[in-house]
Amino acid sequence: MENEENANPQEETKYVPRPVWQVWCARIGLVVFLILLALYFRNIAFGGA
Repeated sequence: MENEENANPQEETKYVPRPVWQVWCARIGLVVFLILLALYFRNIAFGGA
């Protein structure tokens, strides 16, 4: 049978938003990744070297 503690997991786990620094680091990381990806595709399109 189920334990009473695990009967309703929504009551136990509350949504906690990410810290602001994590959100900004993720945004900056995404921008850097997209720039590097664009440079990679540009290198392929123009034949490398």
